Amino acid sequence: MALSPDIVGMTYVHPDYYEVSREEIRHHAAAVKSVDPSSFDEAAAAELGHDAILAALTYISLFGYRAQMAFFEHANIPIFDEKMIQAEQGLKFLRPIKAGDKLYCRIRIDELRQAFGADVLVLKSWITNQDGDLVQEDYTTMAGRSAPEPEA
Repeated sequence: MALSPDIVGMTYVHPDYYEVSREEIRHHAAAVKSVDPSSFDEAAAAELGHDAILAALTYISLFGYRAQMAFFEHANIPIFDEKMIQAEQGLKFLRPIKAGDKLYCRIRIDELRQAFGADVLVLKSWITNQDGDLVQEDYTTMAGRSAPEPEA
């Protein structure tokens, strides 16, 4: 069964915030081999005008993946059957993520189309912090076969 076009416009607000920890930022920066001192040292972050260490740009994937999987489960989209892949992603960084931030996520299904026998789903996401400031906007294009493949 293909995904219904009625899902376009569906919006999901992740029910909990994600609290950014100083040590998690350091651990993530080391894991992605970041050498930016502002991800490890508060003095280096202060030199850039920030009151806490800064997360590497890829850090948001920790929360983003969690929120996206919760959304798919909520919307009953069959992501868990391993037939769906991420085909494209775009990120717009508006504010740095800092230790101590509480992040919130809202996701919307922006588009659904059929191409090459697959459902192509475009999701848009907005990440805000505890002050309501927009931290990041992104989109993700997912493609997968939600209908059984015809027999040859």
